Amino acid sequence: MADVDEEAIHLPDSQDSSGQIEVDLSDETQDFRFLSLLSDNTQATLPRRGEKDFEPNPTLYQADGLTASRQAMHNALAYPRLHNPKNKIIAVYAPDGPAPPASVLASKDSSKSDDTHKTLDAAAAAATNIGVSPHACVYALNPKGQYFRTMGQADRWNRVWLLPEEALYLLERGNLEIWWPLSSTSCADDNNQGELGVPMSLQAAYSCLMGRGGLTMERFSVFTGLKRLGYTLLRAPGWDEAPEPEKEGEDLQKDVVNESSNSGPSGLFGWLFQWITDSHSKSINPATGPLIGLGIHRSYREPSLITIPVDIYRRLDLIPWYDPAARKAPAEPTKPPFRVVFHVYKPSTPFRKTAPPEPDFRIAVIDARAQTTLPTLLQLGALLESTPLDPPRGEKMERMLYMRLRHGYRNVILAVVDQGVVSYLRIGDAAFGKEKMYKSKAGLSGPKTGGYSRSKPKAR
Repeated sequence: MADVDEEAIHLPDSQDSSGQIEVDLSDETQDFRFLSLLSDNTQATLPRRGEKDFEPNPTLYQADGLTASRQAMHNALAYPRLHNPKNKIIAVYAPDGPAPPASVLASKDSSKSDDTHKTLDAAAAAATNIGVSPHACVYALNPKGQYFRTMGQADRWNRVWLLPEEALYLLERGNLEIWWPLSSTSCADDNNQGELGVPMSLQAAYSCLMGRGGLTMERFSVFTGLKRLGYTLLRAPGWDEAPEPEKEGEDLQKDVVNESSNSGPSGLFGWLFQWITDSHSKSINPATGPLIGLGIHRSYREPSLITIPVDIYRRLDLIPWYDPAARKAPAEPTKPPFRVVFHVYKPSTPFRKTAPPEPDFRIAVIDARAQTTLPTLLQLGALLESTPLDPPRGEKMERMLYMRLRHGYRNVILAVVDQGVVSYLRIGDAAFGKEKMYKSKAGLSGPKTGGYSRSKPKAR
């Protein structure tokens, strides 16, 4: 009772607002004693996190509460994870990559003839030419469940090969059990699971799979985070960190020659016709000459609207602007880490492993500790040029200017990982020069004096 009375002395008065300080529960030591309910089999649902109902004070009552809270947390972490045997999926680790089963590689004749070597070479070639990625190193003997609808690649022996990030993700969720193989040169058969070795621990799985096939901790953090949210992820062609081959500029030179050879009407009549009809004629240069030169300026707007000569606005366009849809020189090859490594699909997007659609997002993973500076314009330009052209389409895009500028003609998401904390930044290749404000009806709204009109006060 003495400890309880002492605690009551240090508690602030509920009516005193000065003593009440806002405390973020995420920054404080939580009461984990509710985790002891997890060991109770009668508890069907997970309990909610409790709130901290005491202030720091040097009393034995609080020390005992903190000790009990820590012990409850340790007991919850040490509790064995049990899985239903019906949902148990066995997988085997293949350190040498995809390979045929042991029964295929077993030769009936013990003699090493040339025909036997040809058969083995054909079987090994068939195992790698069936659409299985060479980076796959774990295969499931009895694949089942919803996760294999979007993950894994099946071979002709009805085995589903998993990439390192997919195997680690399923292992962490408890949906997969990886076993060591007895032989590193061949794979076990489906009907002979007794030839498997021993189960692989989570620490051993991280040691064997992390760093294999270009998998890094940053890429795995992005993969698992989006997978838990329901997204579907596939490796992009830029997953490998090998430099891309530089493209030759022969096609561009041919296009330039063809464009220069295509000339319009020649002679005095052609020059006169172009001078009268084309407001962007080369014969009149507003940058060096008068803004309104000789010519016909009768390009008005619709008769129902206020007649404003559009030629004047066109001649005010003195600074050249960037057009993302225009044909340009071959893009510079991308260099890590500014390279698309993941194609991401929304949960609502219909997805098929055999024929994946166009991705909804393209993500480049960047380690904030290795890349400490902002990307340069050349790096961002090469990254955007590596993506296909995706202009804004749709009725909503045509109606709303802000959405068109935000979508852009190319867009990439940068996943910046800083010690496990992932931040997503979207970069778009917008075309501000293509939006002619003087052609839109919204550009003419407002008072003649400029600015926005104030709403009149309502009469009471």
